[in-house]
Amino acid sequence: MGDLSREQEQAIARSTMYLVAALLSILMICIAGLFLSAELKEQALQKAETAQQIELQQEITPQAQRPWTLWRRHADVEA
Repeated sequence: MGDLSREQEQAIARSTMYLVAALLSILMICIAGLFLSAELKEQALQKAETAQQIELQQEITPQAQRPWTLWRRHADVEA
């Protein structure tokens, strides 16, 4: 292996550098994917909690008792 020319050594070093850069890029993309996945899960949980709170709020306040309902205001005007 001592008879490699300087050009061959540089080519090997360059190839090694490219390989390391590619591996680091793949690693960075995987880490970014993990963070993105965690963030999406967190947003899904928040969305589910919000939907549950809205549903609970609608159960607590029946439709007929909501003063802001258009149909109720319309019915009050006719009566």
